[in-house]
Amino acid sequence: MNEPSPKPPSEFALWKQQPMTPRTARFVTWSIIGFCLLALALVFQPFWLPLYGAGCLMVILGGLIFNLMPFATPQHSVWRLIKVTLIVLTILVIAVLATIGFVEVLL
Repeated sequence: MNEPSPKPPSEFALWKQQPMTPRTARFVTWSIIGFCLLALALVFQPFWLPLYGAGCLMVILGGLIFNLMPFATPQHSVWRLIKVTLIVLTILVIAVLATIGFVEVLL
């Protein structure tokens, strides 16, 4: 009897398993470092107060984004980096909502 041949994996499934290229890993790494350095520059600039506020927000985001550094290597796939990014952003949203809720209770 003829057994049906298994379906080849879709292009998306193959993309999810494909490791990152060294060039992509370097780009992600240096983008994260550049974001953190820009945040520090905005915090310590003495010219405009709204830039200080933006810098403070960027320092918080940079601290969370820096958790992606171990995954910005050629051994990991881009899909895994995206999944970790979504987890980090979910934690940020939960922390913000908990803080807002706590302030509402106090007021």
